[in-house]
Amino acid sequence: MRYNEGRYKLSCVVRQDPADHVYCCALNTVHLAHADKLATTAGPRAYVYRLTPDGGVKLMQCYVDEDDEEDYFACCWCASAVPERSGRPMLAVAGGYKGVVRVIDCVSRVVKVNLRGHGGGVNDVKAHPLRPHLLLTASKDESCRLWNLDSGACVAVFAGEFGHRNEVLSVDFKPGVDPYDDAPGAGDVVFVSGAMDNQIKVWSTRGYPGLVRRSDGWRKGSTASGDSPPGESPPGGGEKTANIAFPTAHVQTPTFSSHKVHGNYVDCVRWFGDLVLSKSVENVVTLFQPRLGGVGDLVTGSGFRKVQDFPLRKCDIWFMRFALAPDATHMCCGNTAGEVFVWRMGGGGGGHTAHTTASATLAHKRCVKAVRQTAMTADGRIVIAACDEGTVWRWDLVDAGAGGGSVGGEKRARTEKDDATDEKGRGDEGVDGGDVVTGASGDTIEILD
Repeated sequence: MRYNEGRYKLSCVVRQDPADHVYCCALNTVHLAHADKLATTAGPRAYVYRLTPDGGVKLMQCYVDEDDEEDYFACCWCASAVPERSGRPMLAVAGGYKGVVRVIDCVSRVVKVNLRGHGGGVNDVKAHPLRPHLLLTASKDESCRLWNLDSGACVAVFAGEFGHRNEVLSVDFKPGVDPYDDAPGAGDVVFVSGAMDNQIKVWSTRGYPGLVRRSDGWRKGSTASGDSPPGESPPGGGEKTANIAFPTAHVQTPTFSSHKVHGNYVDCVRWFGDLVLSKSVENVVTLFQPRLGGVGDLVTGSGFRKVQDFPLRKCDIWFMRFALAPDATHMCCGNTAGEVFVWRMGGGGGGHTAHTTASATLAHKRCVKAVRQTAMTADGRIVIAACDEGTVWRWDLVDAGAGGGSVGGEKRARTEKDDATDEKGRGDEGVDGGDVVTGASGDTIEILD
């Protein structure tokens, strides 16, 4: 892996409001034209940044909830399936108190839809990797919900008799599974969830054929006769429907469920091919293979095979999330001391990985707060760390004898003079090898309920 033949160097630090912890950071992997966009959430605000080729982080937009008591715990990039809007970057932000997921059109700078239905705050939100108009949420109300942002419909609720018994903290779609696949036995939504009941569950919409397609054509605001407003057509090209509630599916039985992988809260889960990566407060990320239930709708598997552990240190508090690169070649995770560990993975093939110890440890004398979440570009060259007390750190890989790579171009080699003061005269305030950005210019848009 050529891009690991070097070291990571701190490129930039962004200071937000120190009163708000940065619980989430997300790079845009949905739109290739906007791969340099970074989103973070802290308190009642959602920030959109651009990663510049020279190693900087420039504030582009800031969205503020009308309720100062709101706290956004999670965000993700998503997109509409309607052709004329498919290229517009959209950001879904999850309210930790109100339980409302707001989908923001970052081009028109307005809230496209508010997804309401959870009976508690939302801890996590994910967009489907193949169909980014489908969103998955994890809530304090012990449920997971599948949404269609184009129609605003709640497609399915995953909770009940065999569901979680405490807050759901993390969810992740299984990659490569297309809910629009017409092949026999395909066309399901498959995802994994982790919760405060120490359990990991794998869910599927198996047994509900055509469910997602029906949600495409469901349109709020239709008349009783099924007519859409003048000049508009139903999203996704589906049939026009009356203004009645979507027949939401209620899935109560997962295909896999176990509380034996970890002995405490499961605060982060990710698919790694057919395997699952999971983390608790035990200073380790565990890779295991779940044994799924049979073909019956009420069959749940509980057996699993542990593949290997990735050891951490000083990572013994919950709501600390690791990140897997989009091509599954790298994984990174932070700890309570402000350190970030990077592992080389073998891709998402489902086999053993070559390295269990971290290939790099990113640390700085000024980065001492808990790293709540990390994000990584597809090639593993840029690592983003979101920390407590309102700081976001950017690390770039510097190849031996060459400048580190960056989004949108090559990063120039920085000199000692550049490290002390950049072209705009901003001092680094004692942060070696990086710029501190405070109060960067950008637009602030108030989010109204």
